[in-house]
Amino acid sequence: MSSPPPDRRPPARTRRRLLVTALALLGALGLTASACASSDSPASGASTTSSSSTTSTTAVDPGPGPTSLEGVAVRLDPVVPNGLDDPTAMATRPMRNQLWVTERPGRVRIVSVDTTYDKTTGKTKRTGYTLLPGAALDVSSLTTTSGERGLLGLAFSTDGNTLFVDHTLANGDIVVASYQVEDKSEFSGGPGATPPQAGRVAFVDPASRRELLTIPHQENSNHNGGQLLLGPDGYLYVGVGDGGGSGDPKGNGQSTDTLLGKILRVDPAGAALGQAYAVPPSNPFATSGGRPEIYLYGVRNPWRFSFDDATGDLWVADVGQNAVEEVDWLPASSGAGRGANLGWSWFEGDQRFRTDGTPPEGTVKPLLTYGHDGGRCAITGGYVYRGSAVPKLVGTYVYGDYCTGAIRGLLARKGIELDDRPLGGQVPASSLVSFGQDDQGELYVLSSTGSLSRIVAG
Repeated sequence: MSSPPPDRRPPARTRRRLLVTALALLGALGLTASACASSDSPASGASTTSSSSTTSTTAVDPGPGPTSLEGVAVRLDPVVPNGLDDPTAMATRPMRNQLWVTERPGRVRIVSVDTTYDKTTGKTKRTGYTLLPGAALDVSSLTTTSGERGLLGLAFSTDGNTLFVDHTLANGDIVVASYQVEDKSEFSGGPGATPPQAGRVAFVDPASRRELLTIPHQENSNHNGGQLLLGPDGYLYVGVGDGGGSGDPKGNGQSTDTLLGKILRVDPAGAALGQAYAVPPSNPFATSGGRPEIYLYGVRNPWRFSFDDATGDLWVADVGQNAVEEVDWLPASSGAGRGANLGWSWFEGDQRFRTDGTPPEGTVKPLLTYGHDGGRCAITGGYVYRGSAVPKLVGTYVYGDYCTGAIRGLLARKGIELDDRPLGGQVPASSLVSFGQDDQGELYVLSSTGSLSRIVAG
């Protein structure tokens, strides 16, 4: 088991909290609220919130719906109680009952979702989970785990036949590679079993490796990012940290000439002959002004981001430097963050960080920020819940903090924070590394102690 370097565990400060009652009153009176309230539409490349922490913006009526998470409680149901080696990310292989998990040393494991056919309902229901022996893929010989490095992310193509992984090479460079995956049928049940029980496992061809992206990252071992995600548009999104060094000394977050400090968007399926990927023509710098792979910029270490399955909104959790953790909400109605500048290193969360000049106009202001009181130190981003196991949780952004291990819920509408509180689930301190989502919208929690757990009603 490993722990993040000290840069992810800065000293404590008091967190800022939006008061729902004040916002509701301001909205009813048609008055203005201070800029600590999030904008209704942090648009692509431009936001109605100001880069100054003193500018006012019109309060927004959040509309009908719950305003509190009081009474909502969850617990963690172990799927794999132990046996994983420092897991870092989880993805569902499309159209298969399989959860795939990355282990930081460089292995990809498969958790089979066990099912049975219910004749009464005429539906297939889940009966359990099985961690399959061995590794579906092993890139440990190509991977270093110094600092925050390792095998950090994975994603699948829409047909489930291509696996994408994000890991750090022995020299520290970040690489995104693809592999071909095939289904392999095996039958069990013993001689004469009628009918035979069919189970499907996957074969990943090591010889099919194609390196899509290689990003130089040799000077520091932290701020690698590592998130991979197939977006609702079918493109591959890649989270990349600013390259490390306290305070982003090279200004990578704000520079559009480097891939560090960005979320990238590429199209592996549209690659022309001899190319590793195509650039989506709607990327903000597809034709000029910066690296064409850039989707949004101004992030420090986007540990994790996700799209809301119901709305298409993008949620980004960015780990802070010394004092402030942040959650950014980028609505689909305003481009879901395309071309957005999230502000680092001019801002750390909602606080000014750089003081050597004037921040650019239009930086997106966080929906939520918090400090390091109560032992919190580094945000672990999650998902907006869209499953059925916890009905009262639907529409809530579920996330946590690496140091406390507590699962939290953020209830927000129209860019207004309504409630933010612990939900009751807990993993050991300094072990909450990631969340996962399956094809039914259910959420999972990965602990570096070796467990994978499902979030269920408390």
